[in-house]
Amino acid sequence: MAVAWDLRTREIPDALSVILLAGALIVAVVGDWNSWWRHALGGVVGLLAAALVSQGDRFGGGDVKLFASLCAWFGIFSVVPLALWIAIAGLPLSVIAALRKQEDLAYAPAIFIGVCVHVLYPDLFLRIAGL
Repeated sequence: MAVAWDLRTREIPDALSVILLAGALIVAVVGDWNSWWRHALGGVVGLLAAALVSQGDRFGGGDVKLFASLCAWFGIFSVVPLALWIAIAGLPLSVIAALRKQEDLAYAPAIFIGVCVHVLYPDLFLRIAGL
């Protein structure tokens, strides 16, 4: 939904991020009470990291909230891999937007691709790093 909405309007509705965040917290508490802090910390660190990135021109407020919610869903140990895959996926999109002299960019497709890579290959980051 976020991808379609972002492509059409260049905005990601807050409701999507709120629903994702609520789901993450429910899963964290119900699924494994001892790991709730990983999800909460993931959301906070994801929010701070995305807020820093948003100081540029390509990552907007909806992207920040979506990234923070996803980090809460996957937990603290997902922040770096998610950020890496999203940045890699976003690079060609940013280049294309720059060549077209676009002032804004729908970044949700890059976020979606980054999440898919992380879900399908959760240890790929560690394997590439040689850990």
